[in-house]
Amino acid sequence: MKTIWSAPLQESLPNKNSPVLFLPGWGFSGQVLELADKRYSWASPAAPLDPATALPEILTFLTQHNLDTIHLVGWSMGASLAFDFACAFPEKVAGLTLMGMRASWPSSEIEAIRHGLATDPPAFLRDFYRKSLLGYKKEYRRFVAEQQEPLLASLDMQVLGRGLDYLGQWRLPVQGQQCPVYCWHGRRDIIAPVVEQPLIPGASTTIIEHGGHAIFLDREFVPGE
Repeated sequence: MKTIWSAPLQESLPNKNSPVLFLPGWGFSGQVLELADKRYSWASPAAPLDPATALPEILTFLTQHNLDTIHLVGWSMGASLAFDFACAFPEKVAGLTLMGMRASWPSSEIEAIRHGLATDPPAFLRDFYRKSLLGYKKEYRRFVAEQQEPLLASLDMQVLGRGLDYLGQWRLPVQGQQCPVYCWHGRRDIIAPVVEQPLIPGASTTIIEHGGHAIFLDREFVPGE
């Protein structure tokens, strides 16, 4: 399924010239940004990303909107996709902000997720969303009230399956990135524990002590720094 992106607003990060594209985590759409009090005006996907098509669709997005470069803000699986795009198209990426990123996902955890999806998809995903937004009570209540059920009704199980395939095999690319990288992680992240974050040479890393997985909701998060 072709990704539909929100209309790009030419908002760049502080002291940065390139507009921003947000890549959400597994099972989430870009709508999750609406939960943040900061009201990020970033382009984002209307549905969860399909790793099988995400990179060429990002490239198409840039071409369609006459953008020479972009700053990618990736969350969880979206951070891995952002890093992959920066390695594949280094001339297109001015910078990376990576949040809640794991160096790898153990096969046992991937299989547990597959089992949960096969047994009772809505129940499993509701619990996954709760854990992903843990620590941000107000935002989680809004998510449940405004986004959760429409999102569940729209999910493509095949896309979720391909996302798990991608996460299960993903490792930090050997060639590395050429742009500035800003990594953010929450000490209380239970989806991507801080000890599992990748070690990216040259990256600026910030750990928010009270932060959870959805670190972009945290008042201390400053994108692009």
